[in-house]
Amino acid sequence: MTFKFKVILLALISLLLAVGFFNLIQHTTTAQAQTTTPLTAMLRWGYYVKTPVSLESVRSNIGSLNIISPVYFNLRPDGSLIGTDQAEVTNLAKSKGVRVIPTIQNSATVLDDFTKVINDPTQVKRIIDQIEGLVNTNGYDGIHIDFENLNATDRPQFTNFMGQLYARLKAKNKLTTAALVSKTRDTTTGFGGVYDYAALAPYLDLAVIMVYDYHYRGGSDGPVAPINWSSSVVAFASSQLGPGKVMLGVPFYGYDWNVSKGGFATARSFDDTQDTIRKFKGTTGYDETVQEAFADYSDNGEAHRIWFQNPRSLQAKLDLMKKNNLAGFAAWRLGQEGASFWPVVRNFTLPTNPIAAFASKPDRTYFAQTGHSLSGQFKIYWDKNGGLAQFGYPWTEEFLERNPSDGKDYVVQYFERARFEYHPDLKGTPFEVQLGLLGRQVTTGRSEEAPFKALAPFQSRADVWYIPETGHSLSYGFLQYWLKNGGLAIYGYPISEEFQEISPTDGKTYTVQYFERNRFEYHPENKGTRYEVLLGLLGNQIMKDYGWLRAET
Repeated sequence: MTFKFKVILLALISLLLAVGFFNLIQHTTTAQAQTTTPLTAMLRWGYYVKTPVSLESVRSNIGSLNIISPVYFNLRPDGSLIGTDQAEVTNLAKSKGVRVIPTIQNSATVLDDFTKVINDPTQVKRIIDQIEGLVNTNGYDGIHIDFENLNATDRPQFTNFMGQLYARLKAKNKLTTAALVSKTRDTTTGFGGVYDYAALAPYLDLAVIMVYDYHYRGGSDGPVAPINWSSSVVAFASSQLGPGKVMLGVPFYGYDWNVSKGGFATARSFDDTQDTIRKFKGTTGYDETVQEAFADYSDNGEAHRIWFQNPRSLQAKLDLMKKNNLAGFAAWRLGQEGASFWPVVRNFTLPTNPIAAFASKPDRTYFAQTGHSLSGQFKIYWDKNGGLAQFGYPWTEEFLERNPSDGKDYVVQYFERARFEYHPDLKGTPFEVQLGLLGRQVTTGRSEEAPFKALAPFQSRADVWYIPETGHSLSYGFLQYWLKNGGLAIYGYPISEEFQEISPTDGKTYTVQYFERNRFEYHPENKGTRYEVLLGLLGNQIMKDYGWLRAET
């Protein structure tokens, strides 16, 4: 038997194995079901305050959010928490699978009032006890700390407080989040001095960076959140906290300055701004440099300038968020936006954004672990060829995408370890659904590295094969895994030799080998088990590169 024929025969055998028998060895471990948005999705966070206009925004737009942070509670100078839950808002959010993470603000008008509380271990424990009670009693998903106007000298005490709160809530599987003042570098004095980004990072699941008030009410007129400054803030926050924890704080408001008289500006919502422009027959413009809208008008001979947000400036901020692979955005605050803002939010969708949960049916399965479904020919292929162990969970729905291999458009769906492609021209054949060449895609540009260079041809043996199609070998444990679990049809040919590589998933070093469609990893800690060889999460890797998934996924 010639080797060429042998390879073809074994490929056919491996295809049969993939189609019929892989389910016998499928890994059955599943994650605990969730009914809310996974934190790995792009997070759309809205702050709610107890006003009629904010409530109306929640009622109208809750479906466009996946986290809501109602400003329910306030920390008094004596260490007590005051405030109440608003059942309508909390229950509406829960019914839509939206996480409820209420905000606690501080009411100390004298800086030293908070210093007295934060420096008293008994008071700190009392505050955390109260927070834990609120979270447990109301079934919140976590808490959001918005303590501002603090003494910079309280920096270590504030970090200690957040550390203790994090430990308490983590034990209950609840989220600890905080609003942090914007900084472009570390400062230990002034308004933002109390916030030690790097020291706080271990104690925060998410950090909302308040990327606004570059020009503030008490200062001169100018953009509220210019894009160049915002970019610098994001860069620093990401370097200290990690981009996967950073939420881009987005202003929904604007400021109206009386440039003739000076003094404090008036905060205006988008609708209020539009009414003012119409009333005084003002003119509008858009500053391309700072990516923010402005308007000029005259009232009783006094010149006014309004800097405000509009759909275009919001789009620029969301583009910045995506470019930097941030966790998402957090809008301050619901009710200040215009109706035209929401199409921008809804249209700014990533393929990984979860869909609405539903009860699985025989022809369509919903996976709460990622918030996506599987149906049709892709479900048939997934079920027959190894399912969860082979491909992982779906991270997207089906959508049209241009294939980087041949430049053609296909209906695709991404999984943790694979990309499915539908080929209608091959309908009714075993190749109607094909796997994307993710192994080749993630190794682009590595052909000159030693493991990827072709070997000199040699005579194959039973335990070591030479594959002439790619000039690489396949041997021992990886060969056995390749043969047993789908072979050529699932993995393609090897495109590298075995070599040591640091895994992008856990940072550990493994012996790996790349194939056209995946990466094999040898895990000696699992020797003798079915998990001795594991498949690389190449789907995740590519989606991170695209900015579709957070770095920690």
